[in-house]
Formats: sequence, structure tokens, C-alpha cells
Amino acid sequence: MSLVTSRERTLETSSDELALFHRTLADLCRAEIPLPKAFRLLQGDLRHGKLRTAVKEMTAEVEGGVPLGEAYAKRMGRFPPLYRALVEIGIVSGDLPSILEEISRHAAQRASVAARIRKALAYPLIAAGFVLGIGAFLVVYVAPTLWYFPQAIDLGSPLLYAQAALGVLVALLLAAVVFGWARTPLDGAGARAFSLPVLGRLRLYAAKSSFAAALALLLRRDVPLPAALAMAAEGAENRRLALRGRTMAEQARAGLGLTEILREDRTFAPTLLWLVEAMEGSGDTAQALDDVSAIYRQRLERAVDRVTTLVTPVAELLIGAVVFVFAYSFMVPLIEDAVGLFQLTGG
Repeated sequence: MSLVTSRERTLETSSDELALFHRTLADLCRAEIPLPKAFRLLQGDLRHGKLRTAVKEMTAEVEGGVPLGEAYAKRMGRFPPLYRALVEIGIVSGDLPSILEEISRHAAQRASVAARIRKALAYPLIAAGFVLGIGAFLVVYVAPTLWYFPQAIDLGSPLLYAQAALGVLVALLLAAVVFGWARTPLDGAGARAFSLPVLGRLRLYAAKSSFAAALALLLRRDVPLPAALAMAAEGAENRRLALRGRTMAEQARAGLGLTEILREDRTFAPTLLWLVEAMEGSGDTAQALDDVSAIYRQRLERAVDRVTTLVTPVAELLIGAVVFVFAYSFMVPLIEDAVGLFQLTGG
């Protein structure tokens, strides 16, 4: 299975489950418990679901002699490509527990972002659901019994406005559910994943932070720069960033230094290149990349704060617009008829 194909899949396991799984696995490995036994112990702690099924399958494979990195690679729909690359780094370096803890921190960050966005969406969704229910009741049961609604619906019918508003609300609800609950907001492997409104910037910061952190781990374990860039590219969660990483690996094989490569590629912001350039000469490039990763994590957190701050008022404005359309659809004809009746009676 190619990495490109696996990146196109939607992750089927929630990030909080992945964080807990890898943190516990790191503790078991640090206690020098053999991997097959560690996996068997973890099965009992996992709730029934896709992750438990995957761990059960991986237990049988590891017991049969399949390398752990290969077991991860067979389940790229359950684990991000980055995790398999990091696991292989841990096995080669002989420091698997530390790598598993790094995976746990990465998954926990993704879970935190998703939870905050879902929490911000909770109130608007409840309010929208209430409006949807009341609106459906009015359109289906109340409107047909009102004498001032025409039987034949035309483009100027108030009932048509109400139905259209109801349809818009349904579409907004479905969109919110898809992006807020059905998948993690940071997931997105397509070439345009960074171009989406709001979510694009979140995904960009998360992907760059992960790329810099993975590259730092590799360099800290004395992996040569070309191989480190190639492995970081292989674990990248976005195709565009993966292609950039492979190009950077080719440039490194041609003899270019990391600062020259990053300056030409423009993956990282120019204001952050001075960190890498200043520390590359002193041989502490890994620390510089860790600092870059931390800066992008901070930018991600600020971006999430802005998104969650804006979601509620924007959603309330949209719901208010729908309520106004409903009110207009029902009240205006009634007022017009009342005014006409008042004029006819000579009032």
C-alpha cells in the first residue's frame, strides 16, 4: 500500500484514544515488558472499537515476528503515516519508549484541538437543532392550516421562504457535524488541505510543527540529513508537504545544508530561519527545529483560540437570520391581511 493512498484515508481512530494507547505502551516498554505481552495487556484496557481490533491484529503479527514498524504500516488508515516513521526511528535508535511518548504528545495535541472546536460548536448546534425542530413543525403542521397561506406555492410564497431557510439550516448543521465531529479538524492530506477557509491555517501550522519535530528527532539520533529529510517526508500528513520533503532530501544529497534548503524551499517562515541558521553552525540543529516546532504549536493554539471565539457569534448570527426569515414568512402575510381588513371596515 502506497503512502499517498494511505494519506487519503480518513483516520478511523480518535486522537485521544491514540494518545492514551501510546502513552501506556511507552510505560510498558520502559518497564522492559516484551512487545507481544504489552499489546496483550493493552487489549484489556481498550474499549471495543477499531483501535482494539487493530491492536489485537498487531499482537498476533508481532508474536509471529513481524517488525513493529511494518505492523503500523499495514494500518495506515488507523495510524497517521508520521507514527509509523517515528516508531521506526525509535526501533533503530533503541529508544522506543521516548518515541512512543512523543507520539502520545502529538496525538494529545490533536485531541485537544478537536475537543476545543467541538466544544465551540456544541452550543450553536443545540440552538440550531432547536430552531430546526420548531421550524419543521411550523412548516409541516402549522402553515398548511393558516388561511392566509396560498395553496399553490410560487416564487413569492412566504412558505417557500420558510422551506428554503429550513434547507439552509439543515445544510449548515450537516457541514458542522462533518467538520466538527465526523473527523478531526486537523486531518487533511489533499493538495488543497491548506487552502480551506479557517481549517487550512490550522492544518498548515499542525503539519509544519509535526514535520519540524520529526526532523529534530531524527537529527538528534544522528540520522544523516538526506535520510532524515526523506523519513520526515515519508511521515508527513499532507501530500504537498511530503513532496517538499522529498525535494529537500534530494537537495541534501546534492550537498546543500539545511539552512540553504529551507531558505530555498520556504517551508518555514523566513523569520524562523534565523533559529536554524544560528544553531546549525554550533551543531545544535535539532534544538533549533524543536524551537521552530514549538513556535508553530503556539501559532496553532492562537489560531484555535480565534476560531473558537468566532464560531459562537457567527453561528448565532446565522441562526438569527433563519429565525428572522421564519418570522417574516409567517407574520408579514398576517399583518398585511389585518391591515387590509382594517381598511375595509373603515377603521
